[in-house]
Amino acid sequence: MEEQPPPEQESIPALVSRLIDDGEQFVRAELKLYRARLLFRLDEARNAIVLAVLALSLVQAVIVAALVGLLFVLRPLLGPGGATATVVAAGLGVAGLLAFLAWRFLLRATEIKDRDDRR
Repeated sequence: MEEQPPPEQESIPALVSRLIDDGEQFVRAELKLYRARLLFRLDEARNAIVLAVLALSLVQAVIVAALVGLLFVLRPLLGPGGATATVVAAGLGVAGLLAFLAWRFLLRATEIKDRDDRR
């Protein structure tokens, strides 16, 4: 084995200063890495969010078309006013039920539990 030449003798303040500089470089490199990972994930999530918004828009259009179709089906039976009132009441009822369930899920998700109750 070849012998390494002995390292130069540096003073303690110089070593501490170099250690601090190396630590700063390490932290900056880690931050750059985490930033790159975050931006990559946001880019991937952006594509998913755009597709989900498009899907929800299409679903909303289909629901509107179904409600209009239901109006046409109920019109001969209930008349224009009765069909409209029935579709509006049913739509508001379903929306109210969904809002109530969402509120309960939100309360359950944000509930603060004691340590003994968790299992």
